Amino acid sequence: MAQQENAFSKARLEAFSDGVLAVIITIMVLDLKAPENDDFAGLIKLWPSFAIYVVSFAFVAIYWINHHAIMMAARQATASLIWANNALLLCLSLIPFATAYVGATHISRLATTTYAVLQFFCGLAFMLTYSTIVAQRRDDTEFMAAQRGRRLQNRAAMGVYGASIVVAAISPVSALALFVAVAVAYVVPGLFNEAPLPRSARSEG
Repeated sequence: MAQQENAFSKARLEAFSDGVLAVIITIMVLDLKAPENDDFAGLIKLWPSFAIYVVSFAFVAIYWINHHAIMMAARQATASLIWANNALLLCLSLIPFATAYVGATHISRLATTTYAVLQFFCGLAFMLTYSTIVAQRRDDTEFMAAQRGRRLQNRAAMGVYGASIVVAAISPVSALALFVAVAVAYVVPGLFNEAPLPRSARSEG
């Protein structure tokens, strides 16, 4: 097992992940179909596809940013980290399908519920990957103290994802608003007072 672990580096793991995420974004934009005519009304009818594309793009970008941040904190690419990361990529790779489904059905209840369930599992897979990295640094008091904000952020996001599954079955547009709220919480600084990674973690990245 040790030889297998040494065959992988953090750089290789992150490069592979970056490639997968780039393909995911490319596939999503290819699913945006242009109107068949030059009528403005035909363009307006495509708003569900554009809306869910923007939401999905924001989520993929956020996962990419946070994935890079947690990989910098990892000490080594262990077998458990590799497979946790693969589980995350598996969930993220389904985003183009769910995005196209929501757009094609004009944000229907079933499609939006499916999208919400996928987001829940994406969040769960990210937390698994994150927890695997945290386990490598449990002896680093400074690092562990700095992760309180991130834990709060991740748990809050999971709670919203869980709620959005129920909300989507009643009001898909409201569920979409919850997705946007999660994206804003991760993008806008100051909503969660998360300390930066300690110097030791940055140097190891």
